[in-house]
Amino acid sequence: MNINRIIFAIEDCISTLSRYSVSAFFPDYCDLHTVIGLDQQDRERRPWLKAPYIATTKQGYYLSVFEISGALKEMDENPDQTAPGTLESLIAALAERMNTAWKNSGHKISFVFERDPERGRDEIEAMPLPQRKSSHARGSCFRTSWMKKSPHSPPWLVRERCWLTVWSSEELLSRTDRKDHQTRVRKLAEHAPPARFAQDPWRWTLSALKIRHDALLDTLEQALTHDSDGLLIRLMDIHEVGREIRRQLERNSTPAVWQPHLPEDARPAGWRQGGDTSVFHAPSLNLQLFTTQPETHGSLIQAGELWHGMVAITLPPQNLRTFNQLVRDVPRAIPWRIRMDLMPDGMKALGVKKTLLTYSSFIPPLRPMYDSVMMLNDINKHDPVCIMTIVATTWGNSREVCTRNQALLKSALEGWGVCGTTTTFGDPRRAWVNTVLAASHSSGPIPLYPPLSHALSLFPLNRAGSVWRGQGNLMMHTEDGSAWEVALASSQQNKHTELTPGAPGLGKSVLINALSEIQIASAQKNLPFIAYIDKGFSAQGLVQLIRDSLPEQRKDEAVGIILSNDPDHTRNLFDVMYGARKPVTPEKNFMVSVLCALCVDTGTGQPCNPGDTRQIISSLVDLAFREYGENNPRLYRAGTEPLVDLALEESGIAEQHDAGWWNAATWFEIRDMLHIAGNIPAAQRAHYQAMPLLAEMSALLGQPSIRDVFGTVQRDNSEERLLDYIRRALDQGHSDYPMMSGCTRFMLSPDTRVVAVDLNNVAGDKTPAGRLRTGIMYLLAGQIAGGDFVLPQYQEEIRKNLDPRYHEVIFRRIEQLDQEVKTKVYDELHNAKGINFIWEALDTQELEQRKFGIRTVLSTQLLQHYPPAVLKSANTLWLLRYRPDEIPFLRDNFGVPEVTLRRFLKMPEGAAPDGSGVPVLAVFRVKNGTLARILKFTLGPLELWALNSSPKDSALRRALTQEVGSLRARQILAEHFPRGSATSLIEHRARTHDSENVIHELAAELIRKQGYNL
Repeated sequence: MNINRIIFAIEDCISTLSRYSVSAFFPDYCDLHTVIGLDQQDRERRPWLKAPYIATTKQGYYLSVFEISGALKEMDENPDQTAPGTLESLIAALAERMNTAWKNSGHKISFVFERDPERGRDEIEAMPLPQRKSSHARGSCFRTSWMKKSPHSPPWLVRERCWLTVWSSEELLSRTDRKDHQTRVRKLAEHAPPARFAQDPWRWTLSALKIRHDALLDTLEQALTHDSDGLLIRLMDIHEVGREIRRQLERNSTPAVWQPHLPEDARPAGWRQGGDTSVFHAPSLNLQLFTTQPETHGSLIQAGELWHGMVAITLPPQNLRTFNQLVRDVPRAIPWRIRMDLMPDGMKALGVKKTLLTYSSFIPPLRPMYDSVMMLNDINKHDPVCIMTIVATTWGNSREVCTRNQALLKSALEGWGVCGTTTTFGDPRRAWVNTVLAASHSSGPIPLYPPLSHALSLFPLNRAGSVWRGQGNLMMHTEDGSAWEVALASSQQNKHTELTPGAPGLGKSVLINALSEIQIASAQKNLPFIAYIDKGFSAQGLVQLIRDSLPEQRKDEAVGIILSNDPDHTRNLFDVMYGARKPVTPEKNFMVSVLCALCVDTGTGQPCNPGDTRQIISSLVDLAFREYGENNPRLYRAGTEPLVDLALEESGIAEQHDAGWWNAATWFEIRDMLHIAGNIPAAQRAHYQAMPLLAEMSALLGQPSIRDVFGTVQRDNSEERLLDYIRRALDQGHSDYPMMSGCTRFMLSPDTRVVAVDLNNVAGDKTPAGRLRTGIMYLLAGQIAGGDFVLPQYQEEIRKNLDPRYHEVIFRRIEQLDQEVKTKVYDELHNAKGINFIWEALDTQELEQRKFGIRTVLSTQLLQHYPPAVLKSANTLWLLRYRPDEIPFLRDNFGVPEVTLRRFLKMPEGAAPDGSGVPVLAVFRVKNGTLARILKFTLGPLELWALNSSPKDSALRRALTQEVGSLRARQILAEHFPRGSATSLIEHRARTHDSENVIHELAAELIRKQGYNL
């Protein structure tokens, strides 16, 4: 007889007996029973909790759960590195805090980690929900690009979650405390009505145990956060914990809003059975959570439509490897969950084995076991030996898929530092429950005995964490696909200054435009306020995308302006708020800055005699508005502004006064009459005609109020009088900049919210004088697009100086500005390199705009283009590339780990060939610390074709737009080139085809392919 067949038969009998001797009632596998209610101290210490955070089991254990979002920054996993910010330093700190508690029994912790690629679509689809709602509210079709994005991202997106469960038992209490508690419970039970299936918190309320349980929670929380250099963790309430347990058991049928009934939620339901009062109370938690009845098929479990297979580790990793290495080993397409339980008293559990091995150590085969146990005994003196179990599970829609996933997961676990595993369980349902979050205090079937520090090194402590989980409006993903949310301009940051350096071709402009698109799509009824200053037309695609999505009557809310240095595009430097006669503080500051810029010596990058020049210019601005606003207002003359003349005739105002009155009438009076008549556009035109002009400034320099004070001041290192130099500079400015030297010709609608100003046609060259010209244009464009963003902070000054008749019009917009976050984007700022006053002005704006609720984005090609002051004050970096010699600065000033910085430089530049997106090193200074992660942002084809600014793609888009319109052009391009670029095809045809215009031929070919679908 074959001895192996006898052994296998015996094993099958034992397995069958164990399987059918266990409970058939599935809720019995869950030992959760009720909760411990919040007391006054809990509400004071954790005011955000709306429900209890401590559950109890049938054995009297207290249980709480932390959600672990991940680490703030990537930690160096090299075991030889122990400096602050490394994984070893976090493990050492955690082991030190837990050392005392883990020398005695009574506590237990459990890490549960889950990755589900099938739920990646849920992550991305939950994000656009507010965008879809806002699109309907705005009456737009902006949601089209979002619908195109959703199917594009999920292949790279994985839903990832991690939890830490903490148990505390009555073993922590003295015998007297336990006896007193039992006596009190017996007395209460004598008077309490029977409720067999209900929760009874009074039976488990034990203040001494709660104190010890809370103490361990605090210890773990402090150790894991590690002085704002560790993990992002959050204590969950039992409503959330119950929902997550139920979701893990019934993945496809648990509503997102489901939660278990707790004692304070209970309402009478059903009929009372005899003397039992269960219907008046909340049912026991296990009855609410374990409502399914899974079926066992060999070692697999079928629960509803899903099959589940388990893998338990029987031999721990022989070579310690981090948890991130396990995540990389498991194929991304495999859904899986792993639970790792850790309990104290490892040597106590090995006591019998130790005793037996002591007397049998002389037997050669047993000697290695004896040596191992004795080695653990020595380690236990300084590093407590623990009991650990590790069980993992995977699932699929069919038995075949589940079996395949189980084999792949088993293979990955065995390769995790060389482990032993098993997929055979006497009770598969128990094994499955042992992978579920907090469902049962019982652990896996195979105990392991690692030292505490070794056990902690296996836990998922170095996953990417975001402070915006569930609150973001931008979905990105890590290198291994974990969903990573960002909320732009959120309260998690004290200020909103973002820097986006990146060389051409890396996707910098696309990234900036995508961030603006996110803000627009996240808005509610109205578009957000965005001022975009650009050079190179990349922002015009974003504006066109917005305009195409708006109904006809609202297209003025988004405007793209391409500045041109001619009278038809004139924007008077001295324009002030509609209805006012003199500037408020921010308007005056802008005028002074531009006039000082006109006086800059291109050799030094600063005005001559900077202090004196600024004083003179400031006095000059005050004099100009005193002269033309009070003493000698400009007179109205018919024929100057045809729109005003027509409005006066049609409204009948022209007939209300005689010719003598009209000869003496000022433009201010005309403005006021037209405003009262309700003709705001004409009144605005009259307002523009009343303002001072740049051409008049040189004459005002000769006024006594300026000449008497500054007439004798000379230029530094020159005998030339400073007033003569300023007069010459202003006259030259009048000649060089006709677009800001006359009365304003173009005006924005009061309803305009998104303005993109392009400087391509007015920017200077690379010479010092050309860079100065570019800098002045940046200042002017910033005022045109977003000069009113700061007005909410000057409401008292405006109310005091503005005619009350204009309050309704002006304060309607100011109130809108005051209630929303505004965005200012300055792209291609490397064109202003070396012009110090421009960067000083931007730095001053950036420092002050925090209190104005303004998000500022400054973009250039290299990190070194930013002045040190701007770099130090920025709190968000979107790094597409940097130089190796900039690593020390990023490490020391922004706290980015060097391991992350060096790894990012080794990654390929630009968009990934597989379509997973463009890698970006994102750095955020938040209230919790500094977030720094290598992320990827992935856009849909419609977005890419709207925001792409590469020359060949832009040319193809323009050619199609001329024929079929911008919206249809993007749709055609997205259909034929879903990666967002046709550059490769265009270059290939240019090499192989004998054609004079490859791009126009390709556009014509794409149109022909549409046929009747055009």
